[in-house]
Parts: sequence; C-alpha cells; structure tokens
Amino acid sequence: MQSISRGAATHLFVLVLGVGIGAGGCRTVSPELVEQRQFDVFEEPISRLAVLPFYPRTTLSRSTHGSGTSAWEAAALVTRFVTDAVAERGIQVIPESDVQLAFAGSGVVTPRADPLAAALIASTQFGANAVLLGEVERYRERSGSSYGSESAASVQFEVTLYEAPGGRKIWMARFDQTQPSITSNLFTATRYPGGGTRFLTVAELAQWGAGLVAAAMPVGADPGAVASD
Repeated sequence: MQSISRGAATHLFVLVLGVGIGAGGCRTVSPELVEQRQFDVFEEPISRLAVLPFYPRTTLSRSTHGSGTSAWEAAALVTRFVTDAVAERGIQVIPESDVQLAFAGSGVVTPRADPLAAALIASTQFGANAVLLGEVERYRERSGSSYGSESAASVQFEVTLYEAPGGRKIWMARFDQTQPSITSNLFTATRYPGGGTRFLTVAELAQWGAGLVAAAMPVGADPGAVASD
C-alpha cells in the first residue's frame, strides 16, 4: 500500500510541474492542485522578478469574516507566501513592499489591472525583467482543531506573470483548494501536508499552495544558473 502512495505522489508532482508550452493560451490543468495557462514564452530567463501586492477580490471579505483577519491582511499574507516560495527557487525577487514604495515615490497608485505600468516601473526602478500580479478570492480558516473540524480551511488565489518592460502576458495559475477529510476522499486527502492525518490552518494551506504555484512558474532557464550570474 505504501508503494502505491509513493507512486501516486510522484505522478502528482509531475502534474504540478507540467506547463503548457507555446503561445495562444495552451493550457495544462491539474484539477486537484494548480490550474495553469501559458500564453507566451520568455525570450530570456528571469533575472529579477518584481512582485506587486496581491489584491483582495470582493468575495474575500466574506470568507475572512469572523476570522480576525481582514481581506487586505489575507491578501498580504498570500503575497508573502508566494514571494518566499519563488525566492526559494533561486530567483532574485523584489518584494511587494519595495515595489509599492517605488510606485508611491513616482506618484503612481500601485496598479491592480495595469501590467504595463507595473512592468515599466519594475524595469526602470529595479532592473526587473518580469512582474507578478495576483488576486486572492478566498481565505477561510478551519473551524475546530487540527484533529476535528466542522469546516476545513479553504484558499483560492490567482497569479499572472508578465514580461518587463513590455507587459507581455506569459503565464497564469490558480490555486483553489478546500482540504477534504480523509473519510470523504482518501486518495486526495493523503496528498496534503500531513498525509491527511490532520486539518491544516488556512495559513498552512495557503503556504502549501504558494509552493506549488512557485514550482510550476516558468522561468526560462534553470533558476540556479540565473542566480549565479
């Protein structure tokens, strides 16, 4: 039984890392983990990536209501999780706090839906050749303890990668997960951190999702080679 689980995990890892190649919206979907769509390819490897503050969608406040975390705080947490996960790949990352200061210093409101403006400032201010924008739609805390929960943690966020300074859309990914109980779906539950033996907090679920998204992000070359330049 153990060997079957390991084989399933290996297959799952391949699904997460697989990215559609080519332009025109070629799409690779791993429905139980990360949905991805690649629109174009980088002409050169990512040398420096600027991350903009993720924005809360209008539905986010409903999922954070009563949790002690505001929608903006939840969006900031997911931004940090994704930033840290991308940096762990060996990519030089300009954090959202620095990017936000650069926009404020230029007298420009940090753009939510203007990747060209983001790409221009990221390139001129930081020498970045890629920018990452994101939105958070759901960040719901579990109810109960790690060993018994009436409602499991649930997270949904989306990121989009653009080339800088031109603002060309390269890739997008969506993480949309509600942790299943081991009794409702044994095979799926065991894929989560802890192997389905406990219920994750919403922060743990979001951090895990950030790692999956970062692992799937196309960078144009081996990130170790990029980091050593």
